[in-house]
Amino acid sequence: MSSRSSVQGHASALHREARDWLLVLTSGRATTNDAAGFKQWCAQSTAHAQAFAETRLLWENLGTAGRQLREREPAVARHGRMTRRAFLGGAVAASAALLVARSPLHMWPSLPDVMADYRTATGEQRQIEVSPGVVVEMNTQTAMNVRRSEGRAVGIELLTGEIQLQVSDGYAGAFEVKALQGGIHAASGALCNVRCLDGRVQVTGLDGNIRVAYQGRSESLGRAQQAGYGSDGLSPVAPADTDEAIAWRRRVLVFDDRPLSEVIAEINRYRPGKIILTNDQLASRKVHAQVSLNQLGDVASLIHQAFGASVRSLPGGIVLVS
Repeated sequence: MSSRSSVQGHASALHREARDWLLVLTSGRATTNDAAGFKQWCAQSTAHAQAFAETRLLWENLGTAGRQLREREPAVARHGRMTRRAFLGGAVAASAALLVARSPLHMWPSLPDVMADYRTATGEQRQIEVSPGVVVEMNTQTAMNVRRSEGRAVGIELLTGEIQLQVSDGYAGAFEVKALQGGIHAASGALCNVRCLDGRVQVTGLDGNIRVAYQGRSESLGRAQQAGYGSDGLSPVAPADTDEAIAWRRRVLVFDDRPLSEVIAEINRYRPGKIILTNDQLASRKVHAQVSLNQLGDVASLIHQAFGASVRSLPGGIVLVS
């Protein structure tokens, strides 16, 4: 084997090991022994630490790369033949999508998400006017498709994530959001927040008339009311804390008497890498806090100060809290 081949083989082995460590640390079952072992592995050389950082960035950026290639490179040339550049771009995107589709731990987007009409990356927020009079604000890690009829956008399919939907006064008919086999019907003048995560949909009414339908049942929402659906069916209408529901629009996260485990899970949606909580007793501690999305780099030290937790920062944006 040549010297160059030996170097390449060593690098490939390091990246395979880095991938294995990434899966361990993001499994939700990491222990302090795992953390110590990983720290020792990284300390072997700068190449080890670099391999892990590159692996983590690759998983995070694959979905974005695939989407950008698909948007920039039309598959068909003017004469109906695929160009060489488009073919190569499509091949790269397809390779990325293959890995994306196999994510067992949600460290990168799924295949439907990466192929969505619109998608936001980690920490990204985006405004889309899907139709005259209909504006959708997309939060972090959100994917959606636009549903059309006779060339006109009549609704969207929310694949994952969170949106704020605004339908202007005078809009003809109702605009529909499909999510997890259910539907949200927003009338003219309606404003609502829709969250679709972990197999559950939650809808918060902010203004106007909104109807939530699921499995043959429906509930009507007004201002400051919410309802949701999932494996337990459609929940009844309940009062909603609208400030907490739409705080993300002000780039703030509001937590009112929430377990630390839920707080960390929410924060992880907005920052690269992952905060991993390994202490079950600490996970149940209740949190009252407001966190700016512009200061998420300090969140680990805030947890340490508030709870006296042990915090270990590792390469690739991984933070262990115990």
